[in-house]
Amino acid sequence: MSIEAAEKELWKRYREQKDAAARDFLFMKYTAWARGVAASVYRRLRVSQMEWSDYVQNSQIGLMEAMSRFDATRNIDFMAYAKPRVRGAVFNGLRLVLREEKHNRDLVSRGFDRVQSLAESSTSEPLENFVDSVVGLALGYLLETEQFSQATGYAQEMLEQRELGELLKEAILELEERERGILTSHYFLQIPFQAIALDLGITKGRVSQIHKAALMKLRESLLRQQYDFQSL
Repeated sequence: MSIEAAEKELWKRYREQKDAAARDFLFMKYTAWARGVAASVYRRLRVSQMEWSDYVQNSQIGLMEAMSRFDATRNIDFMAYAKPRVRGAVFNGLRLVLREEKHNRDLVSRGFDRVQSLAESSTSEPLENFVDSVVGLALGYLLETEQFSQATGYAQEMLEQRELGELLKEAILELEERERGILTSHYFLQIPFQAIALDLGITKGRVSQIHKAALMKLRESLLRQQYDFQSL
């Protein structure tokens, strides 16, 4: 049996019988080639967040995906069929890493905006400033947690007390329109203060002031409803 015929037989066994041995043989045959595809991407585009082994691993993922979809009966060269899929898997790995890095930068930036906003105060009383900051950050966390929990369907597991989400909703409805809009944009839509400021035509400092005032109003509203802030 020729090498070409033997490989066709392996593809047939893998496709029709899900033969693990045939799959492994084919994978080993094309691993070096997939590594070469990864190397071509690595030479053109290197990022500090990824090592060479990450490129290789992603190419192998693409190789396995291409193998699972390849139909040898169509008489198409496997490498020609698989190359865009292997390259795509390597690039997808890069995109995920860069997207995660941007997400982390955004988290840090939003966190800095919140802390700076809550630290700004017209009072010189250190203890009062500290309490305002702690409670404000806790309320912001609860707002984000409530939104995430609603989206994923297990709010009660995340919040421990079922009524807290309802209390927050009622408190938000009591806010002025601009205050409500800024909290919604920042915590629910994850929009930074600078972008909100540009959209509203005001300064970032003014957004910061409204943000703090809105959180303090939420605090007062929850206190009126006898919510125990020691739980924060």
